[in-house]
Amino acid sequence: MIRVALVALANAKGSPGTTTAALVLALQWPRPVLLVEADLAGSSILAGYFRGQLPHDRGLQPLAIAHSHGDLEASFWEQTIPLVRNDPDKKLLPGIVSPHTAPAVANLWGPLANQLVALERGGIDVLVDLGRLGTGGAVREDREPIVRLADQVLITTGSRLPDIAVTRELVKSRTSVVDAAARELTNLTALTVGPGRPYDANEIARTLGLGTVGSLAWDPVNAEVLSVGAPAGRRYSTSPLVRSAGPVISRLQDRTERRRARFSTGPREPSRGTGPRRPPEQWGADAGSRTVQTGPWRGDGRGEA
Repeated sequence: MIRVALVALANAKGSPGTTTAALVLALQWPRPVLLVEADLAGSSILAGYFRGQLPHDRGLQPLAIAHSHGDLEASFWEQTIPLVRNDPDKKLLPGIVSPHTAPAVANLWGPLANQLVALERGGIDVLVDLGRLGTGGAVREDREPIVRLADQVLITTGSRLPDIAVTRELVKSRTSVVDAAARELTNLTALTVGPGRPYDANEIARTLGLGTVGSLAWDPVNAEVLSVGAPAGRRYSTSPLVRSAGPVISRLQDRTERRRARFSTGPREPSRGTGPRRPPEQWGADAGSRTVQTGPWRGDGRGEA
């Protein structure tokens, strides 16, 4: 299986669904995975998915402090938490508390990007929820190192015209090349959330001038399991949202393999440092034999739905 070292998810203004998309992909990911919450609007996973039951005492802000003391690598895993109960192969690095604290982590993004790339050597994939992405023009985007180093940057969009319009402007601000060859070379890729309302994923990708990894189903009821911590029903594991994640992951891996083949690149080395060692509790030794996680972590003793 291809090693997808670093995948970022981002959206344009007014195009929601990125955090829910990142969560469902992480929960269905077939290998050890770390989900990084890098949205400058502030963390929503602790308050939503975890229903506010965990203290916000770990994550990017303490990691930025550790970096300022030269302890980024040593402190890395201390700032993560389990994403799923009793599954050491899925972890979360929580984001900042609020937009007002974004300047406190401005100097972290470059070193953090190198650390995330280094995880590939340990067989750990990384999903990064960037939230709203800057245009890359006059507006400063401190998280640009993650965008540049990512194997794929999934630009999430709804299928309604206003969503597509703002997403197209974001893509245009980052690349002016829209021919077929360029779509295979760029790391920007379209991910449609809720296709057929009224446009499908392929129509949207052509409008954006990007390739596509397909779409996640429009499934508001089951999306609330991830976005606000709603109870998972008996059919959650077979819901349209969960079932649609698998094909997206497969297409994402295929696209990454093709892009790497074009550049003839193997596993990358970070530009500096050796990368964080594995956490004290070892990640699963055989990811291929695990049952893919379909239900969320719960902090009320009920376990998985």
